[in-house]
Amino acid sequence: MNKEKILYWTKTAICMLVSTFLISFAAYTLIAPNEFTVGGASGIAVLLNAAFSLPQSVTLFCLNFPLVVLGFFFVKKKFAILSCVHTSLQSVWLFGWENLFPDFQIKFDGNADKIFAAIATGLCIGVALALAFKIGGSTGGVDILAVIIGRKVGANSIAWMIFTVNFIIVGCSIFVFQGETPALTLLPIMTSAFALYVAGKTNEAVTNGFQSAIEFRIITDKPEEMATALMSELNRGATAQPAKGMYTNKEHTMIICVIHRRQVATLKRIIKRVDPNSFAVMGNVSQVLGLGFYSEEV
Repeated sequence: MNKEKILYWTKTAICMLVSTFLISFAAYTLIAPNEFTVGGASGIAVLLNAAFSLPQSVTLFCLNFPLVVLGFFFVKKKFAILSCVHTSLQSVWLFGWENLFPDFQIKFDGNADKIFAAIATGLCIGVALALAFKIGGSTGGVDILAVIIGRKVGANSIAWMIFTVNFIIVGCSIFVFQGETPALTLLPIMTSAFALYVAGKTNEAVTNGFQSAIEFRIITDKPEEMATALMSELNRGATAQPAKGMYTNKEHTMIICVIHRRQVATLKRIIKRVDPNSFAVMGNVSQVLGLGFYSEEV
């Protein structure tokens, strides 16, 4: 096995261990004691644990096992194997929490304080999801089902399916976690919704945040001077396209350049110095792959 494969599998193993640990930590120490839930198989396991005292580890494994088996027949083998390992490790971690550290739970007594449990849960699950997707697997449950259905239907249907399933799971929490008043009965749903929102934003930030950049589109009459300055002072390439001003009916050149965020101030100075009469717009780019930025393993 060459060095690249060793590094790849080492990274995969580390991401897998950290991802599964974070999910099990959130489910056992934050979600269950604070009486709310999240979507997917983990959310169902939390509800069944609260309603019938079923161990989360056993429930999670029983829910994920048939979906993983289906994954071997309907999706790529690598995806199915990684998902199988991920779901199994989740159950192992939960089994450890339940039997070795049964009292290690963080419970917030005040209803208003449960927002901190939701934030912590969202952060843990968001990072866990990003790590699982990074190595080409999933966290199990609805994710596997979505990929299977994705072979037959469009992406919008998958998104709505995941949303519907998670909505039903979260909605069932009002029957499991009873509030002291009708208004407080809705508290588990509100806490769950906030946790899922934080998880989504965290997942997006971890997935794209380290590979984000800024794109500049510069309309100029000095394309050669502008491109030379960009390439020499920023060490960035530039692409030129013809552009026509519809108001003035004049021909110009549009230069497209993608830079790191730390280079924005320098680029602005270059534009002002080289062509003060130019017109420039900038926008966020969620991911940049290729020479000079980031490479991605397939």
